[in-house]
Amino acid sequence: MKNFIIVTIVLLSISEILQAQPLKFEQQSIGLGIGIPSMNDYNYTSRNPGITAQYEYGLSDKIGIGYIGVGGQIAFAGAEYDQVILGDTYSYKYNHTLIGPRAVYHFDMVDLTDSKQWSNIDVYGGAFLGLKLQTAKYTDPTTSNTVKDRSTKLATDLFAGIRYGFTDQIGAFAELGFGVNYFNIGVSWRL
Repeated sequence: MKNFIIVTIVLLSISEILQAQPLKFEQQSIGLGIGIPSMNDYNYTSRNPGITAQYEYGLSDKIGIGYIGVGGQIAFAGAEYDQVILGDTYSYKYNHTLIGPRAVYHFDMVDLTDSKQWSNIDVYGGAFLGLKLQTAKYTDPTTSNTVKDRSTKLATDLFAGIRYGFTDQIGAFAELGFGVNYFNIGVSWRL
């Protein structure tokens, strides 16, 4: 987390002319984010922050009030908790990984608002459909046995986000959804 904050401060300090239009036809973008995990099934004593990596390709010229992008995402979050029953501590560990494609619609805010003040802001929303890979590990203190369980499920996510461009190539984003993370912040690069 400390390194992420340092990288963000450095990127803020080297900002140039602000020009981050929505992702357009044949443009590419990658992003790396960290967030608040959506794993809330138990009272966890420890949670790893969710980590997300994204790739996107501008699929179309302007359609309606914006542009369509497609790409992929991989996200990971983990958690653990201990439960004390009759003086014995039972340990549980969970890991969730989401992987799959996503489609994004980027709104052309300059055109919508007829204001150049939006030229460094990219507002978008989209959907994800992929796989959720789950692993669970349980340790029974009375027998010292460890039980492992793996499962794969279909996963969906709807998300909305905003990206602020420091330069034509570098920006920061914030995204709300309900996949591995409820809330993501991160850095994005245009290729």
